Formats: sequence, structure tokens, C-alpha cells
Amino acid sequence: MFLVLLRREILAHLITFRFAITVITCLLLVATTMFIRINDYEQRLASYNAARDAHRDELLSTRTYSFLMPKIDRPPNPLSIFNAGMDSRIGNTLRIYYTHVPVLWDAHSHSSGNLFIDHFYRIDLVFVFQFVLSLLALLFAYDAIAGERESGTMRLTMSHPVRRGSILAAKYVGAMTCLILPLIISFIIALIWIVSTGSIVFSEADFLRIAGILLTSMIYLSAIYLIGFFISASVHRTATALMLSLFVWVVLVLVYPSVSVSMVDQLIKPERGLIDSSYDAMWQIRLAANKEAMEYLQSDAIEGESEHFNVDGSRGGLNVGLSNQRTLMRIDFRAYDWQSISPESEKYVPHVIRYHQFLAPLHIDAAEKMGLIRLPALDQIRFRRARIAQNLLRFSPAAMYNLATQAWLGTDLDGVVDFFEAARHYRRTLINYFYDEDAFSSRQWFASDKGAINLDDLPGFAYQRTSLWVSVSRALPDLQLLILLNVALFLATFAIFVRQEI
Repeated sequence: MFLVLLRREILAHLITFRFAITVITCLLLVATTMFIRINDYEQRLASYNAARDAHRDELLSTRTYSFLMPKIDRPPNPLSIFNAGMDSRIGNTLRIYYTHVPVLWDAHSHSSGNLFIDHFYRIDLVFVFQFVLSLLALLFAYDAIAGERESGTMRLTMSHPVRRGSILAAKYVGAMTCLILPLIISFIIALIWIVSTGSIVFSEADFLRIAGILLTSMIYLSAIYLIGFFISASVHRTATALMLSLFVWVVLVLVYPSVSVSMVDQLIKPERGLIDSSYDAMWQIRLAANKEAMEYLQSDAIEGESEHFNVDGSRGGLNVGLSNQRTLMRIDFRAYDWQSISPESEKYVPHVIRYHQFLAPLHIDAAEKMGLIRLPALDQIRFRRARIAQNLLRFSPAAMYNLATQAWLGTDLDGVVDFFEAARHYRRTLINYFYDEDAFSSRQWFASDKGAINLDDLPGFAYQRTSLWVSVSRALPDLQLLILLNVALFLATFAIFVRQEI
């Protein structure tokens, strides 16, 4: 009997006008979205390649170790076509200093080259499913029970020896089959389009991530359908069920996510006392390092307190200091390129070498101490509110779906933060390179008059997106909540339906 009911439900949905609208709407939106997102990705990829080449040429022109400040770039995530998330909203290029521990707000962005795409709302494939297909799922559900009860069809069905649980299961499976069909077709079209461009290459892990997105989309649509299913079982008129379903959709999908994020921004402010104390502590570390450097100069045998030690010659220099006391908080970075040193100044060169041999480890140690303070301050200012907002968003199935898909693809906040973790690791690699090359004790730290430095052994920066299993672990909490919501809604609908008089 269940199969008979299931076949009837599927056929009833397939011949309806709303199913045709669902398929046509999905295909049109997916085609439009793919065109926009693929173009956006190609623009960002071209911008990334241009920036990377420019930064490599800049690095290869470096003549002294002190000028060795490589810029690293985060490539655009090809999976951002499905859900852009934070991938293009956070800076993607960093300059690495041995005197500074990089954090999130140190990054800069290189534009995709298309201002319209850069500033237009990020419509992607998940956006289509999150908003449009979820609304269509409610339109499939609002009259599933109320409509048949109102028309008398339910009474006729119940006159046969069939269990009410079988009726609910058949309606659920039949409707979900008709909803999943355009979803799968949309994914197939998207993948065919993406692969045919030739500019985007997916790995095996990427295809598994896409499969995870498809699974999450099915679970999300099931949750939205069951919300409408529950409403349909709770009321007696289809008009009432439709109005309630639309109201719930507007609240859960449109209003609540925006309001919750706005409330967090307005009500939860960073603790000024903790922030001010962090800045004061970093300022004291900076002053202590500068004091030690000054004491060294005072105790040196050379008269005066100049760090140039009376060296004459042609040179270029760079001083990256404290441009903003409240936001930058970094140790001064002084780079030199003495292209010639006068014969009279040669006797001072050993003093300059010993000074930088003392100064560089001092600045590295100070930067590490400031980093240990700066990272928790960043967590207090940026990440704490983001985590609170994420937890509040989990009361909305649409927000849970968005967070889960971002985690699958690596475009979530944690996925972007991984880049900065890699940047901090590369900074340590660069410092170890300086020690291995004995750079701080070398004349080539500050002078290129005897020849430019050899960069053949310079370690390169290689950024790999997080592994599939890490993405699974990050997506799992929201996925579990969506599954739990599905189970709770189906059981609630069943509990109401079995007690009703038909």
C-alpha cells in the first residue's frame, strides 16, 4: 500500500504547474549564477596570478637580507563558486616581516578587476538553494495535509486499510523526490559548465566536498519541507497553512539571520579594558626593545648613538615604523641597501654587523611576545562576536545550511584563518632561513656593495587548503543540527496527525 501511495504522490507532484515552475526557475537561476560566479572566479584568479608574479619579481630584485620582505598571496578557492562565504571578503595578500607576527587585519586585497562583481551581492549556487528552492519546498508542503483534508481526499484515503504513518511517509518521500530531482539536475549542469571552462580544476577531495554540499542541500530542503508539512498538519485550511508557511519562511530565512547579526554588532562590544591593556602591554614591549637597542649603542666603542655608525656611502633605506599606535603596534623594521661604502668607513663595518647581530634576535623576541598578546586581542575584537553570531544563527535552518556549506568548501571563517596560520608558519621558516644563512651576522644584511644575496635556497610559501576531514569535522555540527531538526519536525507532525479526526 505504501508504494501505491508513494506513486500517487510522485505523479501528483510531477503533473503540477508548481513542479514545472520549480524546475524552470532552478535551471534559469543556476545558469545565471554559474555565469556570474565563474566569471568572478576567473577575474580573481587572474588578479591573483598577476599579484603573485609582481611580488615574485619584487622579491627577486632584493639585494640585501634586510630588504627581504616577501609578499604572500592566498589563491581564490575554486569551490567558492558554490558558496563564496568569506573567501573574497577578507584580505588575500600579506607582507612577511621577521619583526612582526601577521594577523587577520594585516592583510590587503587585490581586486578582481570587476568593480560590479566586487561590490554586488554575492549570489552563488547555495544562495539559490537557500532562498529560492526553500520557498518552493514550502509551496510543495503547505497543502499536503490541509489541502486533502479540506477537499475530502484524506477521508477517502483513510477509508482503506492504510496506516497514518504510511500516509505521512509517502507524502514526505514523494515530495522530496520531486524536490531533489531539480537539485541534482542543477548540480550536474553546474559541474558540466565548470569542467567545460577548463580554467577550474577540481581534485578528488573537491568532488567529495561537492557531494557533501549536495547531501547538506537535501537535508536542508527536507527541513524546510517538514516545517511546511508540520504547519499543514496543524491547521485545517490551506489558506491559513500558506500564510503561516510564508511568514515562517520570511522570519527564518530572511529576517532572523540579518537581525541576529545586527544585534550582535550593536549589543556585544569589545571589552575596552582588555583591549587597552593589550595595547599598553605591547607598547611596553616595544619600548623595552628600543631601550635595549639604545643601551647597546651607548655602550659601543663608536662615539655617538647612531645606528649607522658613521658609515658613509650611497644607500637606499626603508623604515616601516609605528604608523598607527592603536592598530599597527609593530616593532620598527629598518631595511638597508648600502650599494657602496667609502674606504674610510670600512673600519666601522664590523660594528654595524655586531649591532644587527644583536638587534635582530631582540626584535624577533619582542615580536613574538607582542604576537602572544595581539592574537588574543584580535580574538576579542573580531572572532568573539563572530562566534556568538554563528551560535545565534543556528536557530535558523537557512543559516545552519549556509554555515555547513561554507565549512565543506573551506570558505568559512576558519578556512580563511588557516591562511594566516600558514603565514605565521612561513614567517618562522623565513627566520630559520636567516639563521641558517647566518644573515644577521653578514655584511649582506645591510650592504650589497660586495654583491647581491643569493636567493636560490629561499623557501617559498605554499598554501594548501584544509584537508577534507577537517572540513567534515567543521561542517558536522551544523549538519547534525539539521538532521536533528528533520527528525523532530517529522515526529511532531506524526504526533499531531495520528491524533486528528479526519
